[in-house]
Amino acid sequence: MQAIIVGIRKCGTRALLEMLALHPHVQKAAGEVHFFDRDDNYRKGLEWYRRKMPHSFKEQITIEKSPSYFVTPEVPERIHAMNASVKLLLIVREPVTRAISDYTQLRSHATSTASLPTVSAATSHRRFEQLVLRPDGSVNLAYRPLAISLYHSFLHRWLEVFQRHQILVVNGDLLIQDPVSQLNKIEQFLGLEPRIGRHNFYFNHTKGFYCLRNDTADKCLRESKGRRHPTVDPVVVTKLRKFFSEHNQKFYELVGEDMGWPEE
Repeated sequence: MQAIIVGIRKCGTRALLEMLALHPHVQKAAGEVHFFDRDDNYRKGLEWYRRKMPHSFKEQITIEKSPSYFVTPEVPERIHAMNASVKLLLIVREPVTRAISDYTQLRSHATSTASLPTVSAATSHRRFEQLVLRPDGSVNLAYRPLAISLYHSFLHRWLEVFQRHQILVVNGDLLIQDPVSQLNKIEQFLGLEPRIGRHNFYFNHTKGFYCLRNDTADKCLRESKGRRHPTVDPVVVTKLRKFFSEHNQKFYELVGEDMGWPEE
């Protein structure tokens, strides 16, 4: 395994993988393998993991993505033990937008499985504002979608194991707006000949985002990838962005890049 998309959840990991697969020298795993983050899978060994990968030619690289890798404590060491020189892709979005997207997906899944006695189902009808703020008005970091948006707190662990140059941070917001510019950076990072261009994309005005095009077919991501977010009280959004501002600065310092996320 030469490259892995390690996260982050609800930042565009699936879109990124599908876009990279437009390159003739990239082979992608069919689904999320969850080898490094699930003990039951990890105990099956590397041969089990290799069997989950597609066949590839010598000049091709294989890429898989499992968004929960980024937030699972054991994963950096496990990946390093497999391949110390692996290249890692970390796609990020503005933290509050990511948290709202996470909430939206959790609510959608909980509603569709409402007959099951799950915690998610119990909170599926609660508004985002109720979940992210405590009764006293303070930010509720016990709510998982918010905690995951504290990117620097997880990245520290990866940088203890891997060199900074092995991790490419991909701006997920820019990937949506201008996919080609981001993909060209990734091609260079992965040592790939630049092959992905504007001819590989067209803007779908109905869906409101770019869809993929190759020599044989056009492809848009499934409907859930364009899921409409709920309207969130702008006062709460501002409060959260002010809260995340300090944490975002710590992330910028770690990656050596200012992502330009709004501070209020």
